[in-house]
Amino acid sequence: MVTEKFDLGEVQIEALVNGSGDIIILLPGLGGDATNFNYFTPLLNIAGYKTVAINMRGIGLSKGPLVDLTLHDFANDIAGVIKCLGEKPVHVLGWAYGNRVTRCLAEDYPHLVSTVILIAAGGKVPPDEDTSKMFAKLWKPNLSGEERLKAIKFSLFSPSTDMEIIIRSMSGRKTWPEATQSQSKANIATPIDEWWNGGKAPMLVIQGTDDRMAVPENGRILKKDNQKRVKLIYLEKAGHLMIYEQPETIANKIISFISNLT
Repeated sequence: MVTEKFDLGEVQIEALVNGSGDIIILLPGLGGDATNFNYFTPLLNIAGYKTVAINMRGIGLSKGPLVDLTLHDFANDIAGVIKCLGEKPVHVLGWAYGNRVTRCLAEDYPHLVSTVILIAAGGKVPPDEDTSKMFAKLWKPNLSGEERLKAIKFSLFSPSTDMEIIIRSMSGRKTWPEATQSQSKANIATPIDEWWNGGKAPMLVIQGTDDRMAVPENGRILKKDNQKRVKLIYLEKAGHLMIYEQPETIANKIISFISNLT
Protein backbone atom coordinates (compact mmCIF):
# COMPACT_ATOMS: atom_id res chain seq x y z
CA MET A 1 0.00 0.00 0.00
CA VAL A 2 1.32 3.42 -1.00
CA THR A 3 0.50 6.78 0.55
CA GLU A 4 -0.04 9.49 -2.05
CA LYS A 5 -0.67 13.19 -1.59
CA PHE A 6 -2.66 15.22 -4.10
CA ASP A 7 -1.90 18.94 -4.20
CA LEU A 8 -5.09 20.83 -5.09
CA GLY A 9 -3.75 24.27 -4.25
CA GLU A 10 -5.39 25.47 -1.03
CA VAL A 11 -6.22 21.85 -0.20
CA GLN A 12 -3.95 18.81 0.00
CA ILE A 13 -5.55 15.37 0.09
CA GLU A 14 -3.80 12.26 1.35
CA ALA A 15 -4.88 8.81 0.14
CA LEU A 16 -3.91 5.19 0.61
CA VAL A 17 -3.48 3.64 -2.84
CA ASN A 18 -3.20 -0.03 -3.65
CA GLY A 19 -3.66 -2.45 -6.54
CA SER A 20 -4.06 -1.85 -10.25
CA GLY A 21 -6.93 -1.72 -12.71
CA ASP A 22 -10.11 0.32 -12.77
CA ILE A 23 -10.16 2.87 -9.94
CA ILE A 24 -12.49 2.76 -6.95
CA ILE A 25 -12.39 5.86 -4.74
CA LEU A 26 -13.35 5.08 -1.13
CA LEU A 27 -14.73 7.71 1.28
CA PRO A 28 -14.97 6.80 4.99
CA GLY A 29 -17.61 7.65 7.56
CA LEU A 30 -17.91 10.68 9.83
CA GLY A 31 -14.47 11.71 11.07
CA GLY A 32 -13.03 8.44 9.79
CA ASP A 33 -9.71 7.99 8.04
CA ALA A 34 -8.51 5.90 5.11
CA THR A 35 -7.16 3.15 7.37
CA ASN A 36 -10.77 2.19 8.15
CA PHE A 37 -10.71 0.40 4.79
CA ASN A 38 -7.49 -1.56 5.42
CA TYR A 39 -9.25 -4.91 5.91
CA PHE A 40 -11.53 -4.30 2.96
CA THR A 41 -9.48 -2.90 0.07
CA PRO A 42 -7.36 -6.06 -0.43
CA LEU A 43 -10.56 -7.90 -1.41
CA LEU A 44 -11.09 -5.38 -4.22
CA ASN A 45 -7.42 -5.38 -5.20
CA ILE A 46 -7.39 -9.16 -5.63
CA ALA A 47 -10.39 -8.79 -7.95
CA GLY A 48 -8.42 -6.42 -10.19
CA TYR A 49 -9.27 -2.95 -8.93
CA LYS A 50 -7.08 -0.06 -7.87
CA THR A 51 -8.33 1.40 -4.60
CA VAL A 52 -7.82 5.01 -3.52
CA ALA A 53 -8.95 5.43 0.09
CA ILE A 54 -9.29 9.10 0.99
CA ASN A 55 -8.44 11.12 4.07
CA MET A 56 -10.71 14.14 3.90
CA ARG A 57 -9.59 17.59 5.06
CA GLY A 58 -8.16 17.71 8.56
CA ILE A 59 -7.58 13.95 8.72
CA GLY A 60 -4.15 12.37 8.51
CA LEU A 61 -1.95 14.61 6.38
CA SER A 62 -4.87 16.09 4.44
CA LYS A 63 -5.09 19.84 4.89
CA GLY A 64 -7.46 22.65 4.00
CA PRO A 65 -9.90 25.13 5.49
CA LEU A 66 -12.42 23.55 7.86
CA VAL A 67 -14.74 26.48 8.49
CA ASP A 68 -17.96 27.39 6.65
CA LEU A 69 -17.91 24.35 4.39
CA THR A 70 -20.67 22.44 2.63
CA LEU A 71 -20.70 18.95 1.13
CA HIS A 72 -19.89 20.64 -2.17
CA ASP A 73 -16.47 21.63 -0.82
CA PHE A 74 -15.63 18.04 0.11
CA ALA A 75 -16.98 16.84 -3.24
CA ASN A 76 -14.76 19.36 -4.99
CA ASP A 77 -11.74 17.90 -3.19
CA ILE A 78 -12.57 14.42 -4.45
CA ALA A 79 -13.10 15.75 -7.97
CA GLY A 80 -9.63 17.28 -7.76
CA VAL A 81 -8.15 13.89 -6.83
CA ILE A 82 -9.94 12.19 -9.74
CA LYS A 83 -8.59 14.82 -12.13
CA CYS A 84 -5.07 14.16 -10.81
CA LEU A 85 -5.62 10.47 -11.49
CA GLY A 86 -6.38 11.12 -15.14
CA GLU A 87 -9.82 12.75 -15.35
CA LYS A 88 -11.44 9.50 -16.47
CA PRO A 89 -14.73 8.46 -14.80
CA VAL A 90 -14.16 6.26 -11.75
CA HIS A 91 -16.20 4.18 -9.33
CA VAL A 92 -16.86 6.04 -6.08
CA LEU A 93 -17.76 4.26 -2.85
CA GLY A 94 -19.13 6.18 0.11
CA TRP A 95 -19.55 4.56 3.50
CA ALA A 96 -21.88 6.19 6.07
CA TYR A 97 -21.06 9.96 6.03
CA GLY A 98 -18.94 9.31 2.95
CA ASN A 99 -22.08 8.37 1.02
CA ARG A 100 -23.29 11.96 1.27
CA VAL A 101 -20.06 13.33 -0.17
CA THR A 102 -20.18 10.64 -2.86
CA ARG A 103 -23.70 11.62 -3.91
CA CYS A 104 -22.80 15.31 -3.89
CA LEU A 105 -19.78 14.55 -6.08
CA ALA A 106 -21.95 12.62 -8.53
CA GLU A 107 -24.38 15.56 -8.70
CA ASP A 108 -21.68 18.21 -9.16
CA TYR A 109 -19.28 16.23 -11.40
CA PRO A 110 -21.29 13.56 -13.23
CA HIS A 111 -18.63 13.28 -15.93
CA LEU A 112 -16.11 12.02 -13.34
CA VAL A 113 -18.29 9.27 -11.82
CA SER A 114 -18.97 5.97 -13.59
CA THR A 115 -20.80 4.29 -10.70
CA VAL A 116 -22.00 5.29 -7.25
CA ILE A 117 -21.65 2.69 -4.47
CA LEU A 118 -23.27 3.48 -1.13
CA ILE A 119 -22.75 1.48 2.04
CA ALA A 120 -25.03 2.38 4.99
CA ALA A 121 -26.77 5.24 3.19
CA GLY A 122 -28.81 7.60 5.34
CA GLY A 123 -30.17 11.10 4.94
CA LYS A 124 -33.96 11.27 5.11
CA VAL A 125 -35.04 8.93 7.90
CA PRO A 126 -33.09 9.70 11.09
CA PRO A 127 -32.04 7.29 13.85
CA ASP A 128 -34.47 6.79 16.72
CA GLU A 129 -33.98 8.72 19.95
CA ASP A 130 -32.27 5.89 21.84
CA THR A 131 -29.73 5.40 19.05
CA SER A 132 -29.00 9.11 18.81
CA LYS A 133 -28.36 9.28 22.55
CA MET A 134 -26.05 6.28 22.52
CA PHE A 135 -24.14 7.57 19.50
CA ALA A 136 -23.72 11.00 21.15
CA LYS A 137 -22.01 9.31 24.09
CA LEU A 138 -19.13 8.31 21.83
CA TRP A 139 -17.92 11.91 21.71
CA LYS A 140 -17.70 12.26 25.49
CA PRO A 141 -14.01 12.27 26.51
CA ASN A 142 -14.55 10.81 30.00
CA LEU A 143 -16.66 7.83 28.94
CA SER A 144 -15.38 4.58 30.44
CA GLY A 145 -14.12 1.83 28.14
CA GLU A 146 -17.02 -0.41 29.08
CA GLU A 147 -19.60 2.32 28.41
CA ARG A 148 -17.93 3.18 25.10
CA LEU A 149 -18.07 -0.41 23.88
CA LYS A 150 -21.72 -0.65 24.91
CA ALA A 151 -22.56 2.53 22.99
CA ILE A 152 -20.58 1.37 19.94
CA LYS A 153 -22.28 -2.02 19.83
CA PHE A 154 -25.76 -0.57 20.31
CA SER A 155 -25.53 2.21 17.72
CA LEU A 156 -23.06 0.93 15.11
CA PHE A 157 -23.21 -2.87 15.00
CA SER A 158 -25.78 -5.62 14.63
CA PRO A 159 -26.87 -7.20 17.94
CA SER A 160 -25.69 -10.52 16.51
CA THR A 161 -22.10 -9.35 15.97
CA ASP A 162 -19.53 -10.95 18.24
CA MET A 163 -17.86 -8.54 20.65
CA GLU A 164 -14.42 -9.76 19.50
CA ILE A 165 -15.12 -8.38 16.02
CA ILE A 166 -16.18 -5.05 17.51
CA ILE A 167 -13.09 -4.78 19.72
CA ARG A 168 -10.78 -5.72 16.84
CA SER A 169 -12.36 -3.21 14.45
CA MET A 170 -12.11 -0.40 16.99
CA SER A 171 -8.53 -1.18 18.00
CA GLY A 172 -6.10 1.59 17.06
CA ARG A 173 -8.75 3.85 15.54
CA LYS A 174 -7.84 7.53 15.72
CA THR A 175 -10.22 10.43 16.24
CA TRP A 176 -10.10 13.76 14.43
CA PRO A 177 -12.41 16.07 16.45
CA GLU A 178 -11.95 19.25 14.41
CA ALA A 179 -12.48 17.46 11.11
CA THR A 180 -15.49 15.58 12.51
CA GLN A 181 -17.12 18.82 13.61
CA SER A 182 -16.41 20.38 10.22
CA GLN A 183 -18.01 17.45 8.40
CA SER A 184 -21.09 17.56 10.63
CA LYS A 185 -21.56 21.27 10.03
CA ALA A 186 -21.07 20.86 6.27
CA ASN A 187 -23.81 18.25 6.22
CA ILE A 188 -26.23 20.55 8.05
CA ALA A 189 -25.32 23.46 5.77
CA THR A 190 -26.13 21.53 2.57
CA PRO A 191 -29.79 21.13 1.52
CA ILE A 192 -30.56 17.45 1.06
CA ASP A 193 -32.07 18.06 -2.38
CA GLU A 194 -28.60 19.05 -3.59
CA TRP A 195 -27.16 15.58 -3.03
CA TRP A 196 -29.85 13.00 -2.24
CA ASN A 197 -30.30 11.48 -5.73
CA GLY A 198 -26.57 11.17 -6.38
CA GLY A 199 -26.37 12.23 -10.01
CA LYS A 200 -27.29 9.95 -12.92
CA ALA A 201 -24.75 7.12 -12.77
CA PRO A 202 -25.72 3.51 -11.97
CA MET A 203 -25.97 3.13 -8.19
CA LEU A 204 -25.53 0.24 -5.77
CA VAL A 205 -27.00 0.73 -2.30
CA ILE A 206 -26.10 -1.76 0.44
CA GLN A 207 -28.14 -1.42 3.64
CA GLY A 208 -27.85 -3.44 6.82
CA THR A 209 -31.15 -4.66 8.21
CA ASP A 210 -29.81 -3.98 11.73
CA ASP A 211 -28.42 -0.51 10.90
CA ARG A 212 -29.76 1.82 13.58
CA MET A 213 -27.97 4.92 12.21
CA ALA A 214 -28.72 4.74 8.47
CA VAL A 215 -32.02 2.97 8.95
CA PRO A 216 -33.09 0.65 6.08
CA GLU A 217 -36.02 2.89 5.11
CA ASN A 218 -33.50 5.31 3.59
CA GLY A 219 -32.56 2.71 1.01
CA ARG A 220 -36.20 2.07 0.14
CA ILE A 221 -36.82 5.78 -0.42
CA LEU A 222 -33.69 6.15 -2.55
CA LYS A 223 -34.73 3.17 -4.66
CA LYS A 224 -38.26 4.56 -5.04
CA ASP A 225 -36.89 7.94 -6.12
CA ASN A 226 -34.51 6.39 -8.67
CA GLN A 227 -36.11 3.11 -9.72
CA LYS A 228 -34.27 2.45 -12.97
CA ARG A 229 -30.68 3.06 -11.93
CA VAL A 230 -30.56 1.95 -8.28
CA LYS A 231 -29.82 -1.61 -7.22
CA LEU A 232 -30.76 -2.03 -3.56
CA ILE A 233 -29.36 -4.88 -1.46
CA TYR A 234 -30.18 -5.64 2.16
CA LEU A 235 -27.75 -7.56 4.33
CA GLU A 236 -29.13 -9.53 7.25
CA LYS A 237 -27.33 -9.25 10.59
CA ALA A 238 -25.44 -6.15 9.42
CA GLY A 239 -25.26 -2.81 11.21
CA HIS A 240 -23.86 0.62 10.37
CA LEU A 241 -20.27 -0.63 10.40
CA MET A 242 -21.15 -3.64 8.24
CA ILE A 243 -17.83 -3.41 6.41
CA TYR A 244 -16.26 -4.95 9.53
CA GLU A 245 -19.03 -7.49 9.98
CA GLN A 246 -19.35 -8.83 6.42
CA PRO A 247 -16.40 -7.54 4.31
CA GLU A 248 -16.29 -10.50 1.91
CA THR A 249 -20.02 -10.36 1.19
CA ILE A 250 -19.93 -6.62 0.54
CA ALA A 251 -16.85 -6.87 -1.70
CA ASN A 252 -18.50 -9.63 -3.74
CA LYS A 253 -21.69 -7.57 -4.15
CA ILE A 254 -19.65 -4.61 -5.40
CA ILE A 255 -17.57 -6.67 -7.81
CA SER A 256 -20.68 -8.34 -9.21
CA PHE A 257 -22.44 -4.98 -9.63
CA ILE A 258 -19.55 -3.43 -11.54
CA SER A 259 -18.93 -6.53 -13.64
CA ASN A 260 -22.57 -6.71 -14.76
CA LEU A 261 -22.37 -3.14 -16.07
CA THR A 262 -19.43 -3.83 -18.38
